Amino acid sequence: MADPFTSALVRDVVEKLTSKAIQEYGLLRGLKNDLSALENTFKLIKGVLYDAEMKQTTQKAVEEWLKTLKSASLEMEKVLDEAKTVAMIQRLHGEMGKKYKIRAFFSSRYNPVMVRFRIAHKVKNIRKKLEDINADRSKFDLTASNTTSKYDGGIGGEISDRETTSLMPLVEIYGRDEEKKMIVDKICNQDIGITHDVRVYAIWGMGGIGKTTLAQYVYNHETVQTHFEFKCWVYVSAVFDVKRIIKQIIKSICGPEDLKDLKLDKMSLDDLERELESKLSGKKYFIIMDDVWIENNEKWNELCKPLSCGAKGSTVMVTTRKKNTAQQMAKIPELQRNVETLSEEESWALFKMFAFPDRGERENVSSELELVGKKIAEKCNGLPLAVITVGSLMLTKEKKVNEWQDVNDNFKWEQDDDIVLPALRLSYNDLPPRMKICFAYCCVFSKGEEMSKDSLIELWIANGFIPSEGGMSSYVLGQKIFTFLVQRSFFQDVVEKDIDTGVICKMHDLMHDLAQYEMGHDCAVIEPGKELIRSDEVLHLSLSCKDFEFPRQDLKKLRSVRSMLVFNRYHTSNIRQISSHVCLRVLYFNKIRSSTLPESICKLIHLRYLNISDSEIKVLPESIIYLQNLQTLILEGCWKLRELPKGLRYMRNLQRLDIDNGNMFPSLKHMPVGIKELTNLRRLSNFAVGKYKGARIGELGNLNLLGWELWLSGLENVGGLRDAKSANLKDKTNLKSLTLDWSRGRSEETNDSEVVEGLEPNSGLQELKIDGYMGTVISPSWLLKLVNLTSIQLNQLRMCEQLPPLGKLPSLKRIELWRMFYLKCFHDDDNSKSKDEILFPSLQQLHISECWYLVSLPNNFPKLQSLELKSCHLLRYLPDEIQSFKDLNQITIEGCKILSRRCEEEIGKYWPKISHIPHRDIQT
Repeated sequence: MADPFTSALVRDVVEKLTSKAIQEYGLLRGLKNDLSALENTFKLIKGVLYDAEMKQTTQKAVEEWLKTLKSASLEMEKVLDEAKTVAMIQRLHGEMGKKYKIRAFFSSRYNPVMVRFRIAHKVKNIRKKLEDINADRSKFDLTASNTTSKYDGGIGGEISDRETTSLMPLVEIYGRDEEKKMIVDKICNQDIGITHDVRVYAIWGMGGIGKTTLAQYVYNHETVQTHFEFKCWVYVSAVFDVKRIIKQIIKSICGPEDLKDLKLDKMSLDDLERELESKLSGKKYFIIMDDVWIENNEKWNELCKPLSCGAKGSTVMVTTRKKNTAQQMAKIPELQRNVETLSEEESWALFKMFAFPDRGERENVSSELELVGKKIAEKCNGLPLAVITVGSLMLTKEKKVNEWQDVNDNFKWEQDDDIVLPALRLSYNDLPPRMKICFAYCCVFSKGEEMSKDSLIELWIANGFIPSEGGMSSYVLGQKIFTFLVQRSFFQDVVEKDIDTGVICKMHDLMHDLAQYEMGHDCAVIEPGKELIRSDEVLHLSLSCKDFEFPRQDLKKLRSVRSMLVFNRYHTSNIRQISSHVCLRVLYFNKIRSSTLPESICKLIHLRYLNISDSEIKVLPESIIYLQNLQTLILEGCWKLRELPKGLRYMRNLQRLDIDNGNMFPSLKHMPVGIKELTNLRRLSNFAVGKYKGARIGELGNLNLLGWELWLSGLENVGGLRDAKSANLKDKTNLKSLTLDWSRGRSEETNDSEVVEGLEPNSGLQELKIDGYMGTVISPSWLLKLVNLTSIQLNQLRMCEQLPPLGKLPSLKRIELWRMFYLKCFHDDDNSKSKDEILFPSLQQLHISECWYLVSLPNNFPKLQSLELKSCHLLRYLPDEIQSFKDLNQITIEGCKILSRRCEEEIGKYWPKISHIPHRDIQT
């Protein structure tokens, strides 16, 4: 096991010791000789790191030497960070006034003399320790290396210029044509396996063979899409938790509003089974359970109870590595499939797809290069994961025979008992140290869990894995690293979910195993069914066991822990103790049962990332402003939150402030004054405009780095056109989603039309939501400039009578109208369009609800796929051209009495025009 962290850490320490910034830290004055000696010693050691990391796999003494070096480097990094942070806090006291400076002088934590003495003592101890480490290196005959690209230089040059996007194209499943057809046919042939209460089809085979990919193909197949009423995908993994699986299925069936009412987390198993049975009863469902390891028949039988109520043909597909699991669950041999390895030809075809993404290049591979490439592909033993990983590695290599031959010759993976991991390690070992640690750190997430690209980058930065380089910000560099890891196939299932979540990905189980192996004792991952690993060396602690409380005596030992991630409800008894872990850079809690954080959180001066989502927090302590390094503060779902700290303006390193719970905070009425000073903010989910106190909307004016989504609430408190314009939304070019929200309960418009006119966004906006607007007409002059707008929601515009000309927006894919009680018609686009102009050219979804006075719809939606009409009491007419809507596959009409009668099966006026639509839900 090679340590992915030490070489990158040593390089960072050397850079910090040689930087000009260190001269600004007054606390380090008088230590010039010590710092100079440390710099020289670190440089000497850095020169032999490459050789040391190569030898540690065979020489235990070298491995121990590297551990000691890493410990000293971590101490040095911490001291330098402490000196920088205390300097920031001293400036903070100066800004806050004389009273705070006096208080700091009498504080042992911030008194300049005491802090300088403390830091000097630490520096001298580290110097002595490092000199001993340097003396020991002569024992190991370590050779200074000229290798600079990975162990000395940055990583910007390591990333290929070929990259353009983090989203990889969908790849054809090679060599499975007959297999795919046969599985789909059997899944949809409901006469096979009808003697059993729950019909199961099992796909089994070794890890990396392509079981999940095959299941994904079946899940998304057109025939399967139309054959079943309901589909669901559940990742199971090693622990077959019946309650968790049932919850996942229910979540797939229900909408967000229904889930809030259900309160699944508080349900017993019996309640969950009854709820699932009521949802599935009489419906033909298709459920895939991926990566099943069950050995216990009782648990499977328990899950079968609610699953047995489906209609004839309902099917559960499982993927598993274990043959006996497949036979246990799918009792009929005809419904069991062993996935076999790829042939040599199929392996080479798949290998070329990743090694040569350009088709022209792929079709013109020289015979010499093809000969070597085929030898490399053959060593992957027909396993798709190995082929894809090694093929992605070869993408980064020069297309030269000698370079490919080196890869073929220098790695003897065929001698290893495991035929997949050696191929993965080959690609991993080729990464620069920073990329290695970024990848390996991902093991803090559970297997099968979705990982957000932006959250990963924030966590990498918080841990110091990717400092800024060559004028490139850490975040931009993080984006490049993520893209590179995707291209190298370390991540899979990469999709863009929505603007808020952004790009998400997963890691293959075997990739996760590799990451956890490489992290070694640096990372403790506590999961259900796994033995608790106790080690004082732990730097990163991840906990995903429900109701697990880490023993206090064990928690006390983890003095060096830098990341603590708790993915389930956290017990309040340990919160105060967390403040003693002063090395923490990342703190991720879920569902804290406490109304506030302890004041002692200010001790965590190294903290960069704080996530306390879905907690009962009402206020944050003012002492939080001492977290001067904090870059990410996430309070998502903290619906009881009343106010933010008054001193928030002083947290100038803050880049993300997320206070969104999806429905807004009824208790958060204003933002603290001075938020305009947070000029590094890239992400601000919500800005509440207060009536009598708090920040005015103009404080947004210069925060032009803001991106993602922004929810502006309390807009009735904006002064008018000029005040609205002061927010300067037009210059926020990174903003993709905007919500304009006026408070409920108003009886009349104040200056709503002026405010909406002044809040002109940039033309790159993709999503727009307007809620609570009280004007009779809404047609801001800037609307038709939004040529990239894909979605618009108009909610509770209770006095609005006519829509703006939405048909002229070229990219608009979704329109949602809700509670526009007085809306009578769409804008009369037909009379204002040019002769050749096509209206609504991209619209795919039109959902209208509670528009009581709406009578008719526009005539033509050429790309419409889904039409939903609810509680529109006077609606009489469907679009004239609805019969020609070739893509329309779903229509829902509910609570529209007049129109429902006109659409009755066989007898309704509109029945001939809608009978071809595959999915119809018309309630009369």
